[in-house]
Amino acid sequence: MLQIILLLLPAVVSDQWSVRYPPSICAARGSNVTINCTFTYPPENDIKQVLWCSMRLNKGKCHYQPYVYDSEANNSQSFQYIGDKTSDCSLLISNINQAHSAEYRFRFITNKEIVRWTGDPGVNISVHDLRVSMCRSRENGSTIPGDSLILSCTLNCSGKLAEVQWFKNGDPIQQSEPVLTFSRITAKDSGNYSCSLRNFKTTLSEEFTIYIEDVAGSPMVLIIVVSLFSLVFITTAVMLIRMQLQSSLIKLKSSLIVIVTSKK
Repeated sequence: MLQIILLLLPAVVSDQWSVRYPPSICAARGSNVTINCTFTYPPENDIKQVLWCSMRLNKGKCHYQPYVYDSEANNSQSFQYIGDKTSDCSLLISNINQAHSAEYRFRFITNKEIVRWTGDPGVNISVHDLRVSMCRSRENGSTIPGDSLILSCTLNCSGKLAEVQWFKNGDPIQQSEPVLTFSRITAKDSGNYSCSLRNFKTTLSEEFTIYIEDVAGSPMVLIIVVSLFSLVFITTAVMLIRMQLQSSLIKLKSSLIVIVTSKK
């Protein structure tokens, strides 16, 4: 009976029965995502049960299990209902990952057996890894001291990231902008760089390695190598001379013994 009424009175129904979602959500792996959601229904109804389903696991109007959240069942710790049973249907997804990428729909059941509603279509969530990309002034060849270089913390979404946390060799850097600029890079800037969302270490990107050769220090290294080579050469020569002297002394002793024996 309800389905017939919905077909006959679409305008009225759209005002009284509705679920409103935010636009599509793009999230960084490891972050917490809130789906802000509201719903309406005729005042003569009371909400008995609220449900959230993932269209990666469910289908259609989410009439049947599985649900990522069910107010009458035990739920995964990753999904927390932070709404109510009157008008707020917001859902919190903690430590989100790529497996959570899907369309999500809210469904509610009233105290009247036949009165149920699913907000269709739902809200789409896509999850991506943060990554570090580089842009430099020198188009070809190696980056050398004095070149300018820019590292960017990016997410495969439209729009710009807000505050981020940069790391060098695992240690935090005092920089909250998603762009890290080196106007004149030096060998001291060499290292492994990564980034995460501010206050979310779980969103940490893979490391991006920068190696800047210390041109000024190269002759010193060469001198050290040459000196070590010379030391080895001299040591070897001394050992050979000592061995030759010992051999000569042995021969000399043998000659003296022969001479003394002859005189006797």
